[in-house]
Amino acid sequence: MIQEREESHFLLLTKLKLPQPLNQSVPRPRLLARLNAGLNRRATFVTAPAGYGKTTLVSDWARQLDRRVGWLSLDDKDNDLIRFWNYFMKAIEQAIGSLPDSVRASNAMLTPGQYEPFIVALLNELNGLNEPLILILDDWHVIHNTDIQASVSYFLEYLPSRVHLCFSSRSIHGFLKSRWISRDWIHEIHTQHLCFNLQETVNFFHIVEKRELQREQIEQIQIQTEGWVTGLRLISLSIHDDEWMGAFKHVQSNPERVELYLFEEVFESLDEPTRQFLLNVSILQRMNGQLCKVVAGEHGAQMLAQLEKRNMFLIPLDEDRDWFRFHHVFGEFLLKQQRRLDPAKTNVLYQSAAAWCESQGLLEEAIDYYLAGTCFSEAIRLLEQMRSLMIRREFSTMKVWLSAIPEELLMQYPYLYFSYIFSLLWSQELELSERYLQLAEKHYAASAASWSPEENNRYLGYLYYVRNFKATQYDMDMIKGLEYIHLSLQHSPKGTDLIFASPHMPLSPSIYRSYNGKRGEHLPRGLSDTFFLSMIEFMKPMGLQDSVVVCYGELLYERNELEQAEEYLKLGLQGTSQAHYQPEKVYVPASLFLSRISKSRQDISQAEKWLEETYRRAIEDGAKAAPILLDVEMASLRMESGDLSAAVEWKDRYKVSSDDPVSVFQLFAYIFLVRVLMETGNSQEAWTLSERLLQIAIKGHRPMDALELQVLQAMMLQMMDKPQQALLKLEEALIFAKPDDYIRVFVDKGQLVTELLAVYVQHRQKGNIRDKNAPSLAYVRRILSAFGGTAEFPLQGKATLEKLLTPREYSIFRYMEEGMDNPEIVETLGIGMGTLKAHINRIYSKLQAKNRVEAIKRGKEFQG
Repeated sequence: MIQEREESHFLLLTKLKLPQPLNQSVPRPRLLARLNAGLNRRATFVTAPAGYGKTTLVSDWARQLDRRVGWLSLDDKDNDLIRFWNYFMKAIEQAIGSLPDSVRASNAMLTPGQYEPFIVALLNELNGLNEPLILILDDWHVIHNTDIQASVSYFLEYLPSRVHLCFSSRSIHGFLKSRWISRDWIHEIHTQHLCFNLQETVNFFHIVEKRELQREQIEQIQIQTEGWVTGLRLISLSIHDDEWMGAFKHVQSNPERVELYLFEEVFESLDEPTRQFLLNVSILQRMNGQLCKVVAGEHGAQMLAQLEKRNMFLIPLDEDRDWFRFHHVFGEFLLKQQRRLDPAKTNVLYQSAAAWCESQGLLEEAIDYYLAGTCFSEAIRLLEQMRSLMIRREFSTMKVWLSAIPEELLMQYPYLYFSYIFSLLWSQELELSERYLQLAEKHYAASAASWSPEENNRYLGYLYYVRNFKATQYDMDMIKGLEYIHLSLQHSPKGTDLIFASPHMPLSPSIYRSYNGKRGEHLPRGLSDTFFLSMIEFMKPMGLQDSVVVCYGELLYERNELEQAEEYLKLGLQGTSQAHYQPEKVYVPASLFLSRISKSRQDISQAEKWLEETYRRAIEDGAKAAPILLDVEMASLRMESGDLSAAVEWKDRYKVSSDDPVSVFQLFAYIFLVRVLMETGNSQEAWTLSERLLQIAIKGHRPMDALELQVLQAMMLQMMDKPQQALLKLEEALIFAKPDDYIRVFVDKGQLVTELLAVYVQHRQKGNIRDKNAPSLAYVRRILSAFGGTAEFPLQGKATLEKLLTPREYSIFRYMEEGMDNPEIVETLGIGMGTLKAHINRIYSKLQAKNRVEAIKRGKEFQG
C-alpha cells in the first residue's frame, strides 16, 4: 500500500516507514552509544548540514532499539497543522497500535492557533503507556509553520516520561528553547560528532567502496572533506585516475564549495544517457519504475535499477525497494541543472508526472506537479473534484496551492477564490484576507455589469458569507456580522454552496459558550435575538440550523427565560440537520440544558432522566467524548443535592488534576474540578486552578466561562473569610454579566451566591460600595428574584446555617454536635468513609474551621 484514505485526506505510508538500510554502510557504534545516552532526557536533536548522514544514523539507531519506534519523514508539504499532526498520530499508531476514538475526535478540532485540545488529549493517552516509545521526526528543518512549531513545543513541554522525541534536522534555530537546555531536557548531537574520523574513513572505502587507499591518501581526503560523508562518497565516484587527487586539492574545505565541485565532477563523469535520465527525473518528489518510464522514457525503470546498484544517492522509501527519492542535496543540484539547461522541458516533465499521478489516484501529488509545471487549468480541474476531500481540513495546504495560481485566473473561479480567502482566515492572515476581499469587491464593481443575475447573486453570496465569517469570528463585530447575514440571504436565499465550513470543533456541553466574544459585549440583549433569528433563517436553506436553534435556546436559559428556552432546545433536539454527521453535537448540549431547566423547577428526577437517556444514546452512537461531559453534569446535579460521592468518583475515574495542561475546550470539566476542590476543602488548590482557567478563558475569548470562574472566586473568597474581597469580585462579575442580561450563571451556584448578592445590595443601599460602573440594583434584584424571592437577609441565625449547609451536611453537623465519631456517622447514614470525609471537609470550608471543635463552635455562633 502506497497510501490509504483516512478522514478525508491521504496519508503517504512510505513517510512512516524507517528508510531501508543501505547495501553497505559503516558501523558507527560511538554515535549509537551517544544516541542511547540521551534516552533519559525528553528529546534528542541531531543537527548538521546536508550530507552528514543524519537520516542513516538515526534510522540505524532505530533498528537496533529494543523499544517501540514511530518514524515520520517530513517534507515541505507538511507545513500544515492538520496534515502534520495526522501524520504524527499515524506514526504513533504504527508503533503502538490504534489510538482511541477520543483522541481522533479531538484531532478533528485542529485549526491554526487552536491545537491545545488535541495535544492535551494525545498527551493524556501517551501518559498511560506501559512501555517506552521513541518518536523520530526526520528533516525537521523543512517545518517553518509557526503553529506546528508551537504545538510541537507544547507537546515537548508536557511529554510523558516514557516518550522520547528525536529530531533530525539541518537547523534548529528558533525552535530549541534555552530553558529546555537549562532543565537538562535536551541531548544534542552536532556536526562535529557526525564527522567521520580517520578509522571510519578507512572503513568507508574498505566496506562501502571496496577500495584500499594508501594512508596518505586517506589522511588527505580526511583533511579536505573534514569528515563529510557525502564528500567521501563523491570523491569515490569521481576517482578515475591519479589526477583526481590533484584536482581535489584545489577545492577549499568549505562544504558548499566542496559540494558544488564534487557534484559537478560526478555528474560530468557520467555517460550521456545517465545524465539525461537524472535530469528528467530530477523534478520528481519520489519515483518508482513506472513513473520513471513516463517521465524519462521506456528504459526508465532499468535506469532506476542501475542507479540503485551504483549507490547514486537514491534513498529507498519502502521495504520492497519500489519507491525512491534522491538524497536531498543531490536532488536539489539536479533540479537546478534541469531548470538552467531546459526550462521549457521542465514544465513538460512536471505535466507528465502529474498526469501519471492523477491516473493512479495520487491527487495531491498531481496538483503539486500541475502547479509546478504552470498547468493551472488542470490543477483547477482537480481542485474542483477534490472539494469533498478538502472541506474543513487542510486549509494551509489549500492556501499554498491556490496562492500559486495567478490572481487574474483564480478570480475567474469564484468558488476557489473565496475558498482561498477562507483558508487565509483560518490561517489567521487577516490583513491578507482583507486585501483579497477588497480586490473581490473591486472586481465586482468592474465586471458585474456583464454577468447574468445568477452569477451576480452567487458572487455576492460568497462575498458576504466570507465577510460574515471574518466579522463574527475575528473582528467580533456582531452588528456587522448581522448585516452580512442579511445581505448573503438577500443574494443567496437558498444558501451558499461555498462549503468551506468551520473545522470540526470538539463536542461541547454548550454551543453558545463555544463562540468567541468580547467580555461584557458577548451578545448584548438588544442585538442577540435579531442575530440568532437571522442566523436560523440563514442556515435553514442549507439544513444546518439545528445547532443555531439549540445555541439560541442556551442563551435564553442564561437569561432565565426558561419556557422559551425549553421550546427552542426541544425544537433543536427534534431536528435532523446533524442526523448524518456527529448528531451528538446537538443533542448533548440540548439535553444538558433541558436537564438544567428541570432542575430549576425542582424536578430532579426529570433532570436525571435527560442525562441518563442522552448517555445511553451517546454510547450507542459511539460518541466517546460525551460521557465525561454528562458525568460532570450528573455529578454536579447530585453535589448540589448534598451528595459529594459522584463528584469524588468522577475526579478519580477521569484522573483529572489541577496540574493538568488545560485547553480552552476543556474549561467545562476543569471548572467543575474547581467546584469539587472547593467543596472538599481544598480551597487554595481550587483558587490557583481558577486563576489559571480564568486566564485561559479570557485569552480564548470565552466570556461566559470567565464569568462563571469569577462567580466561583467570589464564593471562595467568602468561604476563606474575606467578605470585602468577595463582594468586589462579585461586583466585577455583575458588571460583565449585565449587558448580556445573564441570570443563571449566578442562580445556578446556589445559596452562598444568594447571600452574597443580598449583602451586596445592603452595602450599595448604605453607600458602602460606590462605583460609577456598578450594575443597577434592579438587575441585581432580578437575579435575586430568580432564587424564588428577594432573599435580602443578613448572614446570621439558625435559619442561615441550615441554608448554608445542604440537608446532608446539616445532618452530619448535628451528629458531630452530638459527639458521634466518623464510623458511627457512616453506619447511621449508610455512606462510605470517603464520602463522609468529603462532606466534613466541605462543612469545615463553609464554616472557616480547621477541625471539628472549631466547626462546632462556629456552628453554634451561627445558631445564636
